[in-house]
Amino acid sequence: MSHRLAIAVLVLGTGFPLPLHAQNTTGTSQAPSAPPTAAPAKPSAKPAAPRPAAAKPARPEEAIKTTNYGDWSLRCREGAAHSCEVSQTIEAQDRTAPIAKISVGRPGGSGDLHVIVVLPNNVSFPSSVHIRTDAKDKWGLELDWVRCIPGGCFADALLTDATLAHWHGLDSIGSIVFRDAAGEEVSFPMTFHGFGEALDALNKS
Repeated sequence: MSHRLAIAVLVLGTGFPLPLHAQNTTGTSQAPSAPPTAAPAKPSAKPAAPRPAAAKPARPEEAIKTTNYGDWSLRCREGAAHSCEVSQTIEAQDRTAPIAKISVGRPGGSGDLHVIVVLPNNVSFPSSVHIRTDAKDKWGLELDWVRCIPGGCFADALLTDATLAHWHGLDSIGSIVFRDAAGEEVSFPMTFHGFGEALDALNKS
């Protein structure tokens, strides 16, 4: 498992906001707001070395049930506003806070699956985000920026059946690629280990 990324289950206030599932429930995108003036330090253009991160339990009042599948977690908010997502939070050895989060779920709790990536505010506009499945995947899935808030910037894309089928069978180390505020390409590592199992559980939830 040395080549696997450990994941941390985050809740509100621990670095990145909790998506479940973070985008407009109307399905319309908002233009990204300008990033804060005090941008975080520019990350290295090379993938940051992942480090183990202990999962943090959800607070009782949030009633979030979490089940782990490899390096992904199925997280369901229980109660009247029931919704579920599968997610992976990425940390690096030189950072005390998470550097990225990727989540897959259904906006509003129904409809098509979307993927959302949350990244630091230190990003360029106009630009886009790409999820690459391995080192040979030179383009990957493109995500459009939706909005920025003080906690991070959100990018979103619809997941087609073909993409879901492809990702379901993967067990590779991929990457999240974007351009920082200086216009330089930055790559954060992520993994598909356990994604297929987590997706199956999401579809049954």
